Amino acid sequence: MVNAVSATQWRWQIVLADSEPPIWRRVTVPGAIALADFHRVIQAAMGWPETASYRFRAIGDLGDLSIEQPLDQLSLVPPASLTYTYDLQEGWLHILHLEAIAPAPENPAPVQCLAGARACPPAGSGGVWGYEELLERLWDPDDPDCHSLLAWVGYDFDPDKFDLAAATERLAALTL
Repeated sequence: MVNAVSATQWRWQIVLADSEPPIWRRVTVPGAIALADFHRVIQAAMGWPETASYRFRAIGDLGDLSIEQPLDQLSLVPPASLTYTYDLQEGWLHILHLEAIAPAPENPAPVQCLAGARACPPAGSGGVWGYEELLERLWDPDDPDCHSLLAWVGYDFDPDKFDLAAATERLAALTL
């Protein structure tokens, strides 16, 4: 839960590890946000459903961070990084780059997505390497499953398109 007034605003770049070209988002969150709520922000900004297990870790540390811990109690300073894994079975590893910590502006939006690149892979597509295979199969008319795969991801799915308005709408719907 985020305090009504947070003294700092943290800007993060969220990069889906091993995606090429990179799939990423840039967000701002209050420093007082707990990792459990930061997870929800990442989900909304990326476009993931909130249905799978997850974990946060400090770079180089094998222990999970407590999801109850607020960001501003992690003793991080830019350019620190964390890892965030969504869906531990499929292993969607994200590198979270802390870009800046600034005093919170007057009347800030609780969370914001500022920018991003490329569409979020469909959940259930098998991690980054499964997603790459899915993309190859989607555009191969000789693949016997091409049409059913297109129906599954949506006929309007564009892996190169990032929809900032949709990410903003998902973030606005969060209750933190």
